[in-house]
Amino acid sequence: MNLVGELVLSRNRLKSLRRRTRDEDLERAVGTLDVVTARLQAEVMRVRMQPVGRAFSRFPKVARDVARQLKKEVNVELIGEETELDKNLVEALSDPLVHLVRNAIDHGIEAPDVREQAGKPRAGTLRLSAQQEGDHIVIVVSDDGGGIDADKLKIKAREKGLIEADAVARLSPDEALQLIFLPGFSTKDQATEVSGRGVGMDVVKSKLAELNGQVLIESKRGEGTRFIIQVPLTLAILPTLLINAGSRPYALPLSNVLEVFKFREDQLRYIDGREVLDLRGQTFPLLFLRRWLGLSDIGDDSGVVVVQNGHRKLGIVVDQVRGREEVVVKPLPPSLRGLAGFAAATITGDGNLALILDIAGLQRAV
Repeated sequence: MNLVGELVLSRNRLKSLRRRTRDEDLERAVGTLDVVTARLQAEVMRVRMQPVGRAFSRFPKVARDVARQLKKEVNVELIGEETELDKNLVEALSDPLVHLVRNAIDHGIEAPDVREQAGKPRAGTLRLSAQQEGDHIVIVVSDDGGGIDADKLKIKAREKGLIEADAVARLSPDEALQLIFLPGFSTKDQATEVSGRGVGMDVVKSKLAELNGQVLIESKRGEGTRFIIQVPLTLAILPTLLINAGSRPYALPLSNVLEVFKFREDQLRYIDGREVLDLRGQTFPLLFLRRWLGLSDIGDDSGVVVVQNGHRKLGIVVDQVRGREEVVVKPLPPSLRGLAGFAAATITGDGNLALILDIAGLQRAV
């Protein structure tokens, strides 16, 4: 896989050089190399693929053990176990999924007597499903429990001092659900072996961010909760949108990019002293990348890249949009890991080092 990654980098470099020369023979040779490299890359990816059922297989036992501990009854359904995923991702997803399964039984599914009184079967249903959507795998962990009380989340977050009272009051029900991803958040008053230690959902979210993935929540009171995980098919090669800020290139994961357009001052608005973008009657936060990087003010030819992570949109003002490029993801050195806003690094087609930006980290910066 590493060798194919290096081959992709060399291919990108040649494609970049090809644009400078007008040699017809070179055009044909690089075109052939491009096709062969893409086919070789696809074959190596196929060899690395493993069924997601390998990660799913342990969950019926985990669920039974947790249910027995909590004196609950649970049936586990597994759907789409044959869906294939990069073997590194199968291993990396194992721990976040275990936490979501334990959480669903502890916080979601009610005790048998409570379920009976609500007109539900005594045994709750926990469903894990996986399917491929484009270049992503979507894994859903759902239960038919009591759902999440958004108001209770707001009260707990305020009591623990994780968010200011004014900010809590402005949260919509969907935004309130995101509070469970705050570090140190727990709805349990006392810690147990299963939960309540304030370590959990924030770790799940940060682990998925490392995998260039994301997690969404949907919940209805009395009907249940769904955690929707989206991860790329592979960790090694990533389609990106290359941009410039200052004289340096940066890369944004293409799966998060919604649209690109030229920045106009009349689209800028201020809410609570913060800059927001007014686009077709919709407002969302705006991040000036040069300013965030500590560089001088923006130039005249700035563009805006609108990205989305979960339900949240963000406008990023950049100097230049260079275009799409498949890049080989290289991990950051240990000294830079965990640095807000940066996910990984890569080498671009013109031979420069580019940092791959972390959308979730940029959203936290505004």
